[in-house]
Amino acid sequence: MADAPPTGAQPTGTDRLQRARLATALVFAFNGFLWAAWVPHIPQVKAHLGLSDAALGLALLGPAIGSMVSMPLVGRATTRWGSARVTTAMAFGTYLFIAGPGIAWNLPSLLGALILWGVVTGALDVAMNAQAVQIEKSYRRPIMSSFHAWWSIGTVTGTAVGSVGAGLGISLARQQFGLAVLLALVTLWASRQFIADHPAEEHAGRPGRVFELRLVLLGIAGICGLLAEGSSGDWSPVYLRDDLHTAAGHTGLAYLAFTVMMTLGRLIGDRVVGRLGRARSIAAVSAIGAVGMSLGLLAHTLPSAIAGFACLGLGLSVLVPVFFSTAADGPGAAGPKLALVSSFSYLGFLIGPAALGPLASATSIHTALWILPTFAALAGILGVIAVRMTARVMRTGGVTPGTRAASRG
Repeated sequence: MADAPPTGAQPTGTDRLQRARLATALVFAFNGFLWAAWVPHIPQVKAHLGLSDAALGLALLGPAIGSMVSMPLVGRATTRWGSARVTTAMAFGTYLFIAGPGIAWNLPSLLGALILWGVVTGALDVAMNAQAVQIEKSYRRPIMSSFHAWWSIGTVTGTAVGSVGAGLGISLARQQFGLAVLLALVTLWASRQFIADHPAEEHAGRPGRVFELRLVLLGIAGICGLLAEGSSGDWSPVYLRDDLHTAAGHTGLAYLAFTVMMTLGRLIGDRVVGRLGRARSIAAVSAIGAVGMSLGLLAHTLPSAIAGFACLGLGLSVLVPVFFSTAADGPGAAGPKLALVSSFSYLGFLIGPAALGPLASATSIHTALWILPTFAALAGILGVIAVRMTARVMRTGGVTPGTRAASRG
C-alpha cells in the first residue's frame, strides 16, 4: 500500500505538494545525470577494453535488457506498495550499481554491469513516472513535461561533468562513485517528500485492460522515440571521435546540444501541449527532429552534426512525456499501464545500440545514424494515432473534469 492515506484530490496541501513535485523532479534529474555522466566515457571504455563497434553495441544492450526484466514487475509493485516507496528503493539501488561499468575488465563484465544498472534504473523509471502521475493528478493540469525537463537538465549537467572528467583523465569508476554518494545524500531528503497514491490508483476496483490497442501503439511509438534518443547518447560521441576526428574532451558536444534542446523543449512542453493539444504538438516537434537531423547528416561536418543532434533533441522532447501521460489516462492503476508502455519503449534502447553496432561495422557510423531521423518521424506518426485514439476513449466516459483538458488530442 502507499505510505499514507490520501485525503482528497490534492491530498497533502499546497506546500507539501510543491515539495513532492520538487523531490520527484530531483529524482528525474539524478537519474538522467548519472546516465549522461557515463556517456562521454564510452569511447575511452571502448578503447580500454579493445571493443569493436559490434562488441560495443552488444555491451550497450545491457541497460535495456535489465530494464526489460524489471519494468513489468515494478508496475505491479507500485500498485501494491505505492509509487513513493518503490521510487525510493530503486533510487538507492541505482546508486549502488552506478560505478559498475567503470570497473569492468572485459566485454562480459561490462555487459553484466550494464544489465544490473538497467534493472534498477528501469524500475526507477517506471516508479518515478508513476509518482509524477500522482502529482499531476493532484495539480489537475499537465505538468509531466516539466518532470522530464528535469531529467533533461540532469543529462545536460551530467554530460558536461562527464566530458570534463573524461578530458581530465578521471576514471569512470571514481567519477560515478563520487557522484552517487553526493546524490544519495539529497535523495534522503527527497524520499520523505513523496506523496501517497490516490485511492483510485491504489485500490482500483476496475483495473482496465492493460493491452489496449492505444497502449500498444503508444509503446511502439515509444520504441521509435527512445531508439533515436538512446542511440544519440550512445553513438554521438563515437561518431564525433571516429568519423569527425574530434578531440576526446569534445566528443560530448553533439549529445550536449541534443540534451540542451531537449531540455528547452520540455521546459515549454506543458504550455505547448496545453495550447496545441497532444497530437499537434507531437506532429510539429517530430517533424523538426527528423528534418533537422537529416540535414545535419547530409552536411557531415562537426557544426552540422551538433546542429542536427540539437534539432533531434527538440524533436523528441515532448514525445515521451506525452506518451506516458496518455498511457496513464483511463480507468485502472497507472503503474501497470506505464509499465507496459515503458517496457515497449525501452525496446528502443535495446534495438537501437544493437542495430547501430553491426550496421556501423558493415557500413559506417555515419550511415548507421540515418536510423535516427527515420525513427523520429515514425514516433511522431504512431504517437499522433495513439493520442487521438486515447482522446476518443476519454470523451466516451471515465474522465474527471480536472483531467479532461490534459487528455485533449
